[in-house]
Amino acid sequence: MISVLVLVTVAVQLSPYLVSSKQDGSIGLYNEREYGKGNLTLATGEIGTARFNYTIYDPAILILDLTFQSWQKPGYLTLSINGRKITSIFANPEEAHLNLNVITFSGTEWVKPSSIDAFTYGNELVFQSEAVNGFEGTFGYEIKIRGSV
Repeated sequence: MISVLVLVTVAVQLSPYLVSSKQDGSIGLYNEREYGKGNLTLATGEIGTARFNYTIYDPAILILDLTFQSWQKPGYLTLSINGRKITSIFANPEEAHLNLNVITFSGTEWVKPSSIDAFTYGNELVFQSEAVNGFEGTFGYEIKIRGSV
């Protein structure tokens, strides 16, 4: 039993891949940049869009800040980007500010660099008031992307 313990100890000491790298660098926070900002007023069944250009393939976190300014009628609002549904929310006066985060791992699942498709300009974020029980009112939006560059 003692010989097995000695052999394991020697093997660990001689294995270079088990030795500490002696690196103590830290991982920094992601940088965040605003790509679009505006206000939209929608009635039941209407659609509003926001376009923005994202120029790199870096993995990113898409951040959508919505600030509801007025409600003629609380209701459902669906958000989509580049034809892919993100979520459907119920906009009401009790939640005047929403922060939504969408994560992309390759840099192209949700947001596309403009060079990826020559027929489209960047990205299109669509806000759709549902035809039945849809949101009516005004809201502000901010489109931010958090990435490593």
